[in-house]
Amino acid sequence: MRREAFIALAIISLVAGASIPLIANSFLGGTYKPAEREGLTVVVYQPSSPYDRRVSISLTGLKDLRMFSSYEELARYLNSVMSLNALISRLYGYSPQGMIVELSATRESFEKAAPLAVSKTNVQVEGIDEPDVVKTNGRLIAVASDNKVFIVGTAEKAVLSVLIFSEPVKGLFLYENKLAVITETRVLLPVIPNTECRCLTVPPGTPSTNIYLYNIERAENPILLDRVSLTGMMLGSRLSGNYLYVVASMPIEGPVIPMVNERPVPLETLVVVDPTPDSYTLVVALDLNELSYAAYTFLTGSSSWLYMSHGNLYLARETRLNILDAYILVLKALTKYMPNEVASEVNELAYGGRLEEAIEKAENYLLSLSEEERNKILNEVNVEVNKDFKYDETTFYVFSVNGLTISPKGSFNVPGRLLDQFAMEELNKRYFIVATTESNYSISVLLSPQLRLLAEKEKTETREITIQECSASGCTSRSAPVVAKRHYAGSVLAVALAVGVSVSGESSNNVFIIDLTNLRVASSLRGLARGERIYSARLVGSVFFLVTFRQVDPLFAIDVSNPEEPRVLGFLKIPGFSEYLHPLPRSRLLGIGVEGSGLKISLFDVSDPANMREVSNAKISPAWSPALHDHRAVTVYLEKELVIIPFSYIYAPTSGALVMSYKNDTLKVKAVLQHENCLRTVYIGEELYTISPSLIKIFNINTYEELGQIVLK
Repeated sequence: MRREAFIALAIISLVAGASIPLIANSFLGGTYKPAEREGLTVVVYQPSSPYDRRVSISLTGLKDLRMFSSYEELARYLNSVMSLNALISRLYGYSPQGMIVELSATRESFEKAAPLAVSKTNVQVEGIDEPDVVKTNGRLIAVASDNKVFIVGTAEKAVLSVLIFSEPVKGLFLYENKLAVITETRVLLPVIPNTECRCLTVPPGTPSTNIYLYNIERAENPILLDRVSLTGMMLGSRLSGNYLYVVASMPIEGPVIPMVNERPVPLETLVVVDPTPDSYTLVVALDLNELSYAAYTFLTGSSSWLYMSHGNLYLARETRLNILDAYILVLKALTKYMPNEVASEVNELAYGGRLEEAIEKAENYLLSLSEEERNKILNEVNVEVNKDFKYDETTFYVFSVNGLTISPKGSFNVPGRLLDQFAMEELNKRYFIVATTESNYSISVLLSPQLRLLAEKEKTETREITIQECSASGCTSRSAPVVAKRHYAGSVLAVALAVGVSVSGESSNNVFIIDLTNLRVASSLRGLARGERIYSARLVGSVFFLVTFRQVDPLFAIDVSNPEEPRVLGFLKIPGFSEYLHPLPRSRLLGIGVEGSGLKISLFDVSDPANMREVSNAKISPAWSPALHDHRAVTVYLEKELVIIPFSYIYAPTSGALVMSYKNDTLKVKAVLQHENCLRTVYIGEELYTISPSLIKIFNINTYEELGQIVLK
C-alpha cells in the first residue's frame, strides 16, 4: 500500500468505483483548508544576547500542507488524532508502530590548522560533524559524563573547568572557540502556554531538550553565551558550517503543544506532514555566530530517521500495514457483497468517523447469513484483500536547507524499512540512494468468538447499612436502606469480525536510487539476498557496499556510476557479519562485526569490486565493542595505519582499547590498553587518549607506554 505524502490521510474508499475520499477527515477534525500562500513568514527567535536583530525567513512550498488558523483549532485536531490512535490501539491490541529519527548534516572546518595530527569524530560523510560525548580540537578535550562536562587541557594534562547541569548531557559540539552542550530534562509541573484559548498544555514528564552555548576561549573560565530550550526528546543533531541543527520529538498525548524558550511554537511554523501523526517533530536551526535561531514544527509519525546533506534535509518515516488499514480494506471488500442499503449505512458510519459501528454493522449482516453463504463471502474477501502485495514502506519528506531557512520540496516513497543512517545517502547532489529490507504482509479475515468490552454504564442499587448505637444502657443495632450508584464496564463473549496482519514469504533487500529533480525512483535493484536482512551499508565513491546476513556474510558491491542503471558487480560470502563498514586508502574496506561470541575485524580488498576478497581478519573472543552499534566509537589514524576501538571481554572484568594495525594488508593487534569502561579514544600527535566517564589515560602511540592519567572529578 502506498500513501501520498503532504496530504491528509488518504484511506482507501469503501465505495466501489469511487475516488479516494479522506475518511480520516471525520477522525481528524473534519474538512480543512490548506495553506493558500506559497510564501509564509517564519519567526526567528532572538535569545537574550548582545544581538538584538529580528530576522524574517520566507518558507515556501506549503500549498498542500495542513496548517491552523488558531490554537483552538489545533487543540480540536489533536483530540481527534488521539481518538484515531486509540481506535487503532483497540483494534490492534497495542499502539501504532514507532521509529527512530536520525539527522545528518554538513560541516566545513572553520578551525585553524593544528600543528599536530588531531582525531575528529568519526562521521558518515567527509566534512560532516556529529554530536558525541567526547570532542577535541587538539588544545582541549571536552568529555560529557552524566550531568557534567569536563574541559581538559592537553598541554596542562589537567581538568581546567567543569560544567555542571541539573540534567544529563546528550551530546557535544566544538566550533571555533565555542562549546555547544545538549542536555535533556523533563517538565516537572504541567504548563499551560499563553495562547488565546488556554486549551493546550505541556504535561508533566514531557522531555525537554536544552542547548547551552559557551565561549571557551579561556577554558578555565567558560562563559555562558546563551541557552535555547525546546520541548521534546532529542532525536538527532548535526553541525553544518556555523549552523547547529537539533531535532526533537514530542508525543501527541491529548491537546499538547511544544514550546521553544518557554513560548508555544507559532502556528505560522506548524504544519501537518504525516497523514496519521502521533508526534511533533521540532527542527531548530541555530546560528552559532549570530546567536539567532529559527524553529520549525511538523506533525509526523514517531520513530523517524533524519539525514542531512550539504543542501537537503530528509525526514524518513517508516510505516507498516496497521490494523486500521486492514479493517478498511476488509470493509471495502465486504460492501461489494452487501445489499445497497446495508453497504450505504456501513459507508456512512465509516465516513462519519464511527468505524467501530461500521464494523459491528458488517458483523450483524454476516451473522444474518447462512454459514455456507458467510464462508463463501469471507473466502472471496480474503482473496481480494491479498491480491496485491502489502509491505513496509518508508516515506521521505524532503526539505531544502540553507542556514536558518528550511523549505519543503516534496516527498517520495520506497518499499521496505531502513537499517540506519548509512543505508541512505546523496550521490553527486543529483541522486539519493536508499537501501531497505522488505517484508510482505497478508491479511486474514474471519468471524470468531471474542471478548468484547461493554461500554461503561451506571447502575442504581439499593443496599442496607448497619447502624449500631450505644449508650449507658447498652447498644442497639438496626439496618437502614441506602441508594448506591455503581459504574461498571463488563465484557461479553460475542462472535466478531477478526482481522489479522501477518508476515508472508521471505524478506528481501532492495536498493533504490531517487532522482532529486522530480523525487521519483530512477532505478532499483529488488530482491537481493532473499531471507536475509541488511546489517550495514556504505557508499564509497561510485560503489555502494551492502552487507546482509543469515548464516554467512554476503558483501555486495553495487555499481552506481550510472544511477539510472545500477548493477551488482559481485559479492563475497564469509562467516560472520559486519555491523560497520569504513573506507580506507588504496581501495580497502574495513569491516567491524561479529562471528560467534566474539569480535571480527575484516580487511577487504575492493579494488576490483567484481572480485572482492578478504585479505586479512582478526578475531577477539569472547569480546564486544560499542563500535558495533555506534560508529563514533571508531578512531582511524590514517597516517599511522591504525584503527582503535573500545572493547570489553565477555565474562571477564577487563575492558579497554584495542589498537590494530592494517599496514601491508595485515590486520594485527598492536596493543590491548587496559582502561575500565573505556568509551572513546582520541589521538593528538604522538599521544593516544583513552577516555571513560571518570578517567582519561594517556599513552605513547608508538610504544603504548602509559604516560599519565587525568581523573575526571
